[in-house]
Formats: sequence, C-alpha cells, structure tokens
Amino acid sequence: MDIDKLRYFCAIVQTGSMTKAAEILHISQPALSKAVKSLEEDFGDKLLVKVGRGLTPSPFGQRVADKASHLIDEIMNLPLLKEDLVEAPLRVATFEVFSTYFMGQTLSQKFADSKVSLLELVPGKIEEAILNNHTDIGITYLPVPNPNLDIKKVASIKMGIFGAGSNLKGKEVEDLDFVVPNIPLSGNPSKVKGLDGWPDHLFPRNIKYQESMMESALDLCRRGLCVGYFPEFVIKIHNLSVKKIFGLQEISLPSKFKSKKQDVFLVKRKSDNKNSYYKSLASELSKL
Repeated sequence: MDIDKLRYFCAIVQTGSMTKAAEILHISQPALSKAVKSLEEDFGDKLLVKVGRGLTPSPFGQRVADKASHLIDEIMNLPLLKEDLVEAPLRVATFEVFSTYFMGQTLSQKFADSKVSLLELVPGKIEEAILNNHTDIGITYLPVPNPNLDIKKVASIKMGIFGAGSNLKGKEVEDLDFVVPNIPLSGNPSKVKGLDGWPDHLFPRNIKYQESMMESALDLCRRGLCVGYFPEFVIKIHNLSVKKIFGLQEISLPSKFKSKKQDVFLVKRKSDNKNSYYKSLASELSKL
C-alpha cells in the first residue's frame, strides 16, 4: 500500500476539503481525487462522504485515518533515527550523587565534544529506563538485577557521617539527628531501603528530616540541624565550594560497621557492547 495515498487521505480528513488538502500537499485536485479513489479500491470500502460543500470520513474511513496518522508519523520519522544517535551518543541515568558531583567534571574532561542525555532516576527506574531503551548506561550503588542487564562493579567509594563540627563534639551516632532521602527503594536484593545506602536494618538511626534532594540535605547539615550519610568525595567537593565556616566534618561510624565503603556499579543492556563511553565512565568512577 502506497504511504503517499494514506498521507493524502489524512490531509483531506484534517482539512475537510479536497481543495485545501491539494493546496497544502502541492498537488492537483484531480491527482488527489485519483489517489483517494485508488485507496478506496485497495480497502474495498468507501473512505469519504460529502457533507454540504465539504468532505468527512465514513465510519470506516475515520478508523483508517486514526490508525494511519500515527503510522505516517512513525514512518516519516525513520530517517531521524540516525540523527538521534548522533545528537545524543552518550545517554546516562543515575541519581544526584553522581549527576551533580561526578558527571559535571567528567563531561568537561572526557566528553567535552560529545552530546549527552542525562536522566536523574532512582534505582529500579534506572534499570527500567535501560530496558526500555530510554537510556544506555546506568550508574548506581544499589542495582536491581535483571536477566537482560549486565551489572558490573567498577568502584568502591568511602562513605561517612558528616555535619557541622560544633554539633558533633562528644556525641555518639545514636545521639545524632539524621537527614535521609525520602525516596523508598524497591527491587534491590539487599536489605538497604534508603537511597543513601545506610543499613537501617543493622543500625537504626534517629531520622529527623527527609529530603528528596541531596543539596537540600547538605544545607540542613550546614545549618547544624542534623547530620547525613554521604560519600566522602561529595563532601570534599562541597567543602571546596563553600566558605570554611560552612564546611562539614566527619564523625566516626559505629565500630561494628562492617564496611565504610559503597560499591558503585555500571549497568547496561547485555546485548550492548562496552563502548568507549562505558569504558571511560568506568575509569573515571574508579578514581573516586
């Protein structure tokens, strides 16, 4: 079936007029009329009926128009697929820890000449976006397994409890008020339920504030209202960007804490090769 005949028919339905459609399509009315007649022969049914001085689709014609308009858009956009790949060769999904405090520096140093699409998502949604081809690479430390995904550990980053120094003196962890992410996680095989990775099932803490943005959590900590569990590299960058009096200091983790590090993983589709973008991200993450 000729796509142009469908396109012509849809133009008539949209304008309600053979004359207007011919003007828009830049073809003669006899040629347009012939195309519609040929399309009706293809379908074996009437597509258009006269109403006054205009035209309207028959019930069957309306169904054809509804289906065809979507298909025509998809077909007309096929040549743009290659352009889309050129426009955004690097597509990454991650959360604020890496989107704010890692990707900026990495993009300026390693991908300055590349076009990038960066999605901020939580674990679970990162993997979903990769599977649905909305992005290609995920950076996370709480991966959600899937048989169609390749999940590889590429780094371990040091974690710690940080807050305003004056509020930390002489206090144990159980005496501190915490700010935590208010985004619950699901699907992760570990018992960790918070985006900051704190093992609440092993070491309960006094949660006073819940925030969706890490920047807001850092501000509460700067004001001495609470402490937070953050990656050490984030605090180093933070302390360089604020006045010294607003710098955050570390308090010792509980002695029974098994690990002070958080593993970092890259996620991709198993069907995709480890391209130069993937390898560069893995290399830069290993330096944190």
